[in-house]
Amino acid sequence: MLGTVLVFCVIVQKVVAASYTVTVDAKKPQTDLKHFWKSTGFCPPLPHNQSDQYDLSKDQQMNLAFVGSVPQRGFKQVRIHWMLELITVKVVNEKPHYNFTNLDKLVDLLWKNGLRPGFELMGSVAGYFTDFEDKSQVMEWKNLITLIAKRYIDKYGLGYVSQWNFETWNEPNNHDFDNVNVTIQGFLNYYDACSEGLKDASPLLRFGGPGDSCHSTPHSPYCWAMLSHCYNGTNMFTGEMGVRLDYIALHKKGGGSSLPILQQEIDTVNEIHNRFPLFKSLPIYNDEADPLVGWSKPQVWRADVTYAAMVAKVIAQHQNLLIASPANTINYTLLSNDNAFLNYHPHYFTQRTLTARFQMNNTRPPHMQLLRKPVLTVMGLLSLLGEKQISADITVGGTSEEPTLGVLASTHQPAVPSTADSWQSSILVYNSNDNMTSLDLSYVTIHLKGYPTLQGMVYVTYYLDNNATNPYKLWKSFRSPDFPTVHQFQQLRNVEDPLVTGPYPFPSEGSLTLKAELPVPSVLLIHVCAQPGAPPDQVTGVQFIPVTNGQVLIGWKDSCVNSRCIKTYEVEFSEDKKTFQRVNERNTIFTLYVYAPENTDVSGFYRVRAVDYWNRPGAYSLLEKYTEEH
Repeated sequence: MLGTVLVFCVIVQKVVAASYTVTVDAKKPQTDLKHFWKSTGFCPPLPHNQSDQYDLSKDQQMNLAFVGSVPQRGFKQVRIHWMLELITVKVVNEKPHYNFTNLDKLVDLLWKNGLRPGFELMGSVAGYFTDFEDKSQVMEWKNLITLIAKRYIDKYGLGYVSQWNFETWNEPNNHDFDNVNVTIQGFLNYYDACSEGLKDASPLLRFGGPGDSCHSTPHSPYCWAMLSHCYNGTNMFTGEMGVRLDYIALHKKGGGSSLPILQQEIDTVNEIHNRFPLFKSLPIYNDEADPLVGWSKPQVWRADVTYAAMVAKVIAQHQNLLIASPANTINYTLLSNDNAFLNYHPHYFTQRTLTARFQMNNTRPPHMQLLRKPVLTVMGLLSLLGEKQISADITVGGTSEEPTLGVLASTHQPAVPSTADSWQSSILVYNSNDNMTSLDLSYVTIHLKGYPTLQGMVYVTYYLDNNATNPYKLWKSFRSPDFPTVHQFQQLRNVEDPLVTGPYPFPSEGSLTLKAELPVPSVLLIHVCAQPGAPPDQVTGVQFIPVTNGQVLIGWKDSCVNSRCIKTYEVEFSEDKKTFQRVNERNTIFTLYVYAPENTDVSGFYRVRAVDYWNRPGAYSLLEKYTEEH
């Protein structure tokens, strides 16, 4: 059977880069596909002792709501610098008394959005700590770390806090210690204090580092000293040889390209394994794996699908070239893009961010608007991948010297049969020439074979490119306004989501052929779903963030919906609890909607439900009331 993926793009000049044939065989499972990419991060600006003004701002609250809105917990971790600068301290009778109020607020903000901190134990705590060669300060640091860990175990439970990645001070070789004297010996003392402080709270807490580039010696002395200390050094507190190291965190960036990230990781990890053989089984993190260093450096490719396709490409390279390789000896566990920053004027789209922030200083009072960039949207497509990688082969034709097409194919088995969950297969196809955007067009034929014959099986396609799903391009067509109008924001939000086609019946013989014209850059996801035995379960956690007068952000959780085969979420509004009307006209799989009607009050009652590919609605969420403050 022949199907067609409709690509709505305007190509001024078609340059055929290549033709590709992709063959996916569902009967050939390869290896586990662990979603190792569900992490982002940010750093508050100077001065660090005012981090609360950034971390807890209305802008950051909304930004984290957008991060948490990726379906199926497409983000789980936000790695944040200088978290300990949220703590203040008073000294009474030579003893410190800590105030955790602001740190509590940040952790609670993450928790409410279904996220957890990548908790770097980093900061001078309002200048209280000055020297990690001072034994009394090291002892007090250990006590502080225990207090922090116990505090959040008591508040949220060990099950949540034991998932956190506690990590050392970020990039120690850069010497950004904020007026704390941290020699190499001081850093080892600090490491032991962190490790033992966490152990005193619970032996189940995870701690690693050094969060550094770890260039070959004689470079990166803090990195190699820490690894050597953990391997066979003397623990300052116990006197034992060796100190626990639960994971090794590296920073390897791409210099504007994709493959150098993986190549640098392999080189450095092999060097670590050669020097410290007993570390070969340790999980490896690259928790700053960005294609280019410098988050604030404006780059046009960061604004559109070029960046989104590049992120998908880097993830697929790690799975295909490293994790799935039979010769692989690296326990690769986490890849994080450090891209949850808030952009600033006039670089609305072009900095390394997931959202585009507009500071609307033309209103009284001023307010802020956020748009979802394609790099955040592509994380939603990645979240639809399954947990088992299956065979996907590419053959190349045409004139391309360097193939730009890649694929990552998967299946998902339901944990419990006869529920809202069902058998699925997801195929991610990207066309990316790294940070280059071109007029090249690839003709792609995709053969799916070996698929089971299951009741009600359908397929849906999701598609991103720089013509149809590009808020930046549309904003430029508006002449790049600093303060878009309400109508312009609505138009911009209309191109945030991928283009969706289907659902279409999947052929009963278990094979399907699709043809697509994919420009560079673009991303295509094919989602195959068997009809589950039950409709989606209930949406939960409806909450609100006021945007401005007459506008409200509505968020909800899909953690209990128990289905990835979701056509849309329907957001309904009522003034009187009796008559409800759907207010989000466009379908979306993201768990957030900005309601900004013209000349209509947004105060009232809201409910949300999921609708699956077979148009079966799930139960409504609990009714929640929103009252606008005037």
